[in-house]
Amino acid sequence: MSFIDSHTHIYLRGAQDLEAMSAAGVEGVVICSYFPVKPTGPTTLIDLHRWLAEGESERLKNYGITAFLAVGIHPRCIPSTGVNQVLEHLASFFESGRAMALGEVGLETASEEEAKVLVKQIELAKSYDLPMIFHTPRQNKSQVFDRLLKLIGSQKVEWSKVIIDHLTLELAARTKTLGANIGITVQPGKMAEKDVISVVNNIGAEDIMVNSDLSNQPSDPLTVPKVARALCEAGLSKGDVEKVTYLNAKMVLNFR
Repeated sequence: MSFIDSHTHIYLRGAQDLEAMSAAGVEGVVICSYFPVKPTGPTTLIDLHRWLAEGESERLKNYGITAFLAVGIHPRCIPSTGVNQVLEHLASFFESGRAMALGEVGLETASEEEAKVLVKQIELAKSYDLPMIFHTPRQNKSQVFDRLLKLIGSQKVEWSKVIIDHLTLELAARTKTLGANIGITVQPGKMAEKDVISVVNNIGAEDIMVNSDLSNQPSDPLTVPKVARALCEAGLSKGDVEKVTYLNAKMVLNFR
């Protein structure tokens, strides 16, 4: 089987992980922009995005992995100054086709600053008719999720272009009713393989995308292939396994 890891920060990992992913059948990865510390100014994010577009995509290509780049201002990465400069930079990336989605964006604490920056980014991505990848936090997830839905809804975004990530079992079911896409992150402190089995059994395989959220934090580069194996061993159909580990992401993100 082939796989797409639909949410990674793979640029924070080394060559051995790329070799393992390629050997296990990971055909493509979504690179979501995130910087591990709060930027002091706009150039930090601008240079990060340039690195991802120019350097990281080529590095992945050398391992036979296709990169799909999403850029945005993560709620934990809002620079102290120059937000508008970063927004202009994002627009140039979308205009040129160097980035194919908005992400990772969302809310962490649901502060007014986070909400204001998020709305501006949604408006921008909507003007380019792009998919949008939304972050939900570890803390107060349900409350922040509710606030996030209100902000997305207020911008009249087409829900089929929305991916809400790092969801719980309960929030996955709620996201399903909206017609949005369900991001399931399997890693310590988030979901486990058994939870993915429960989600698929309860709400079906449509609109679900399994990911590793691979980063400098504890995370496994082989998450998606391992989840596929667990789903097969649990008796799910090969078609459903392929949907949640490959086809849904390929379709929603227009992966080429």
